[in-house]
Amino acid sequence: MLGNDIVDYAIDEKKYTNPRFISRILNHKEQAYLAQADNPNCFLWSLWAAKEAAYKAVQRNNLTVIFSPLTFALTEQTLEQLIPADENRTLEGHIQFQDLILELKFNWPKPEVVHCLACIKAKTNHWPHIKSQVDYRENLTTYQQQSEAVRLLAQNLLCQHMINASIIRPNLSIQDYSKAGPPILIDRSSGEALPHIISLSHDRNCLAVAVYLAA
Repeated sequence: MLGNDIVDYAIDEKKYTNPRFISRILNHKEQAYLAQADNPNCFLWSLWAAKEAAYKAVQRNNLTVIFSPLTFALTEQTLEQLIPADENRTLEGHIQFQDLILELKFNWPKPEVVHCLACIKAKTNHWPHIKSQVDYRENLTTYQQQSEAVRLLAQNLLCQHMINASIIRPNLSIQDYSKAGPPILIDRSSGEALPHIISLSHDRNCLAVAVYLAA
């Protein structure tokens, strides 16, 4: 029920001008709002971060779901809020996947970086139980370096909340291929899975972690 995604969109400053790419990730309504955006590059990658974060949250309940950006649709009210080019703010919104509504929280922690949290909408307010942390590390030139750095950031966040756990990603077998599943927390003392939910994300030198602290 929790997902997060961070995007450093400085490297793809003109991707919003590529019609083929846009048609693969944005529905017609989202494309119409993209055309109105004050900063179309920021708008595009904010939508991408929302769809990625929402997918990670949905995958927690359905491990076989496949990421298809067009199946995740931001609400019109959320799209309207994203039109102004104001990176010095925090914004809340919603996104829909099939019959699920997910809540979103956006922030832009530095120029040309967007971070988005997503959780499945419920009767109770999940946000007080969700803690997140963003960091930047220079010279993370490989995926392995990025992965190691975000895990260190995650351990720091877990330690702040007195959680002594290892982070593992069990393999999933889907149809005719295997891939790493969502990360889970394993208690270092008992070896048992913990009820807390953790989400990791990295893009170039940007790192982000979110954890849902179960009661």
